[in-house]
Amino acid sequence: MADPNLETVHNYTRPEFEIIREGLRCGYHEDDQQVIKCLLSAWKANRTSRIAVWNAWKEADTCTVKEAEEIHKACEEEEEAAANEEADCEQREAENKKLNMNTFTPGLTITDILIHPPSQYVLQKLSTFDYVELWYFSFTSHLDAAKYHNKSQADDTFGITRVNDLLSLPHCFCQSLTQCSTQPQTLFFGIPQS
Repeated sequence: MADPNLETVHNYTRPEFEIIREGLRCGYHEDDQQVIKCLLSAWKANRTSRIAVWNAWKEADTCTVKEAEEIHKACEEEEEAAANEEADCEQREAENKKLNMNTFTPGLTITDILIHPPSQYVLQKLSTFDYVELWYFSFTSHLDAAKYHNKSQADDTFGITRVNDLLSLPHCFCQSLTQCSTQPQTLFFGIPQS
């Protein structure tokens, strides 16, 4: 569709418009000046209506383009926000993975008392909001937990071995010692030659 604002006025005195002028002269009994004036006013009214349609179409087209740009901009902002959030999450994970070192303070004395944390049993009870006796938070409880924490209890552990077609249950501590020992006849005792 061409812009009707750019159209020029037709020259209605030209010979191709003679048929229209003749029809108007016969139908309305007007002279040539009145016929040309009537044709110009009809053309201007038609042009005005086409300009209104053109302006409405251009406005709708501009609105559509603006909406498309806004949607595109919103999509870009969402992608940028998602990328920023992912980068922030990765940065937080990287910061969490870093070792947190205490700051060095010159002249600070270091205590010679080791404070033991509560046992895993107490921590589990606290995390499930179960009843916990206050003794578990005392110093003796902490020492008790430190005494038995992360130590193998080989005296209480048994293994299965086969001796002379019989199964036996010796302590694991005894089994590990016999596996590491060497028979006396395989030991070499010699006197160095000089």
